[in-house]
Amino acid sequence: MKTKSSRIGWYILSTAFSTTSALTDLSSVFYSLIYTSIPTIVVGILDKDLNDETLLQYPRLYGAGHRQESYNMRLFWITMIDTLWQSLVIFYIPVFIYSDSSIDIWSMGSLWTITVVILVNVHLAMDVQRWIFITHVAVWGSIIITYACLIAVDSIPIFPNYGYTSEFWPSDIQIAREAEILGDQPDNLPSKSSKGSG
Repeated sequence: MKTKSSRIGWYILSTAFSTTSALTDLSSVFYSLIYTSIPTIVVGILDKDLNDETLLQYPRLYGAGHRQESYNMRLFWITMIDTLWQSLVIFYIPVFIYSDSSIDIWSMGSLWTITVVILVNVHLAMDVQRWIFITHVAVWGSIIITYACLIAVDSIPIFPNYGYTSEFWPSDIQIAREAEILGDQPDNLPSKSSKGSG
């Protein structure tokens, strides 16, 4: 789940440490409670490297962790570099693709959320040793639930994405942002010079 933290880090850097958020509070809570924790818990409880009988027959297998055979400092740093790379790709590719569009930041946040959920669950799926029905439901169902939740959250009137308000009822900031992207001056926003002369 480090990718989400890294993605938020890139967003904070790109907005010069402003207090704006690309995610609604509900989406952020759902990320931790539903989108990624349920598959991780299910896999953690149900997935086994070996049967109980094999582990009891060969107790030396328990020592693999103490001997750092499965996880060590080299693997830790490889994982950190991989996480950094993934976060850069997940954050900046959509930023570059949509740089000339009028997409609002919350829609971009929804795109980042679904991308991270897919990535986290695919990574988890690559580590699963024994697939059973409930594992499939948890891992792949989480991605489907994420899509459904994002659509549901975007249909709640109090949230910024409701009914694509930026398309039909844009805020002054959204109007100015689109005008800036298009290299135009917004006609219906008072400028500093017009306030002084009025």
